[in-house]
Amino acid sequence: MALSVKCPKCGSTRVQLSSERSKHGCLFAILFGVFYVAWILAKWIIGILIFIFYDWWVAIIQRDNDKGHVWQSKKWFANSKRIYYCHDCGFNFRA
Repeated sequence: MALSVKCPKCGSTRVQLSSERSKHGCLFAILFGVFYVAWILAKWIIGILIFIFYDWWVAIIQRDNDKGHVWQSKKWFANSKRIYYCHDCGFNFRA
């Protein structure tokens, strides 16, 4: 995956993938705990629906055509953003 990513600033292919996680503190949990739990539940329901109605069927179809499949539900459940770092110019970008 990182082999085809190019830096938008200098066009170099020498980029490295890193991850960034969002973190919340105790005050966030006290103030918005119920809403956060409801959001997590809704996020899991949507992710399971994506898995059942899209990923599963597309994976079967692409396996029959001898192609690989990138699981969209995995991106939905992952709580990290993909951030790339260019080794030539030092530019950080999301892709």
